[in-house]
Amino acid sequence: MLHTHIGMLVFFIQLFCYAQISSANNLLTTKNKQDNAIQHNQYPSFIIDMPQVTMMEMIQDIYHAKSALNKRKVTLSKTEKTRSFNTKDGAISLILPGGFLYAAIIKLRHHDVKNQLRNVTKQLHELSLDLVAFRSAQIDNTLIATLH
Repeated sequence: MLHTHIGMLVFFIQLFCYAQISSANNLLTTKNKQDNAIQHNQYPSFIIDMPQVTMMEMIQDIYHAKSALNKRKVTLSKTEKTRSFNTKDGAISLILPGGFLYAAIIKLRHHDVKNQLRNVTKQLHELSLDLVAFRSAQIDNTLIATLH
């Protein structure tokens, strides 16, 4: 038993030393900077390469997210209709032993699907607002560019 504890202690010490050496190696290596990236220097020794994103790419990403959320909303709507507590579930909960537990599970599942549907609808609304904001910013940028 003592040998097992000593073996585990040695293993953890080796793991700790390896992590320290790996961390030191990562600090010494440098990465090539991308030319299409913006350097954001918030701290003196901390530089993050941020990729440049155009307004059209953002709008396309919003459209893709909206279409995925619309598909999710359709499936959740169908699931919500099928998982609602109906007379068949009521009869099963009255006849079977443990029927109240069955009814509670059915109600919880329906409630979960309803909450997911509500969240998806909220996200779709927020994406619509973001899309309007990005379109107006794009139009403003185009207008400013043509005026100058």
